[in-house]
Amino acid sequence: MTTGPSGRRQEPLYVIPMALALILAAIFGAAFGLVWHAAGFGAKAESATATPKTDT
Repeated sequence: MTTGPSGRRQEPLYVIPMALALILAAIFGAAFGLVWHAAGFGAKAESATATPKTDT
């Protein structure tokens, strides 16, 4: 078992930029979803089959 440094360079993980990118993606995704729904694209389609009416 080695007790010293491995000799490899430590690569930065860029945790802060990745967290910021995740937050920005969530915000933009939510905003796009709200605009999409407000524009009416998220509404259910009308049924193509007619339902018979019963006059009683």
